[in-house]
Amino acid sequence: MVCGNLAAQSDTIYLKRKTSVYIKQSIAPVALIGAGMFMKLNKNGFNDLDVKKSVTETYPNFHTHADDYLRFAAIPMIYGLDWLGVKAETDIKNRTAILLKAEAMMWISVTLLKNSTHVIRPDGTDDKSFPSGHTAQAFLGAVMLQREYGSKSIWYPIAGYTIAASVGALRIANNRHYTSDVLVGAGIGMLSANLAYWTHRYKWNKNVTVMPAYSNRSAGVYFSMTF
Repeated sequence: MVCGNLAAQSDTIYLKRKTSVYIKQSIAPVALIGAGMFMKLNKNGFNDLDVKKSVTETYPNFHTHADDYLRFAAIPMIYGLDWLGVKAETDIKNRTAILLKAEAMMWISVTLLKNSTHVIRPDGTDDKSFPSGHTAQAFLGAVMLQREYGSKSIWYPIAGYTIAASVGALRIANNRHYTSDVLVGAGIGMLSANLAYWTHRYKWNKNVTVMPAYSNRSAGVYFSMTF
C-alpha cells in the first residue's frame, strides 16, 4: 500500500512538473498571438494601419527576397551543427520526425487561417495575408534550434530568434504583411514546434526506411520500420 501511494505521489509530481513546463513554453507564443489579434481588431490608436503607413512612408521603395531564404535558415543549422561536432539533444531520426510533425501542424494551421479569413495583403496582391507563413516557418526553426542546442550555448537560440525576428520585420518592410500577421505567425510557428516535442514518443531510433515510390502513375513514399 505504501509503494502504491509513493508511486501515485511520484506520478502526480511528474505531471505537475510537465504541466508547468508546458505552461512556461506556451507563454511567449500565446502572448504573440494575443498581441497580433489585438492589433488586428484594434481600430483606434496603435494598430496595423498605423504601422503600415509609417513603414511605407519611411521605406517607400523597399524590396528584398532575403526573407524568402532566411525563413529556412535554422533548418541547416539544426542538422549542420551535428556535423560540426556540436551534439544535438535528439538523434537525427527523431529530430527529423519532430521537424516533419511540426511542419505539418504549422502548415495546416496557417493554410486554414489564410483560406478562412481572406485578409487582403497590404500590397493588395491577394487575400492570403493572415497569418504570415514565412514568419511561422522562421520561428518554428528557432524553437527547434533552441531545444536542440540551447543547452550547449545561448548563442544558438539567440541566432535563431534574431533570424526569425528579421524575417518578420522584412515581411512588414516588403509590404507583404501587417504586423498582426507576423505576430500571429510567430506564435503559430512556436506552438507547432513545441507541440511536436510535447507529443513525440521517441520511437524513431528503430531501423527505418523511407524512400520515394512510383506505381500505376501515382507517386508516393515507401515507409518501413523494423521493431
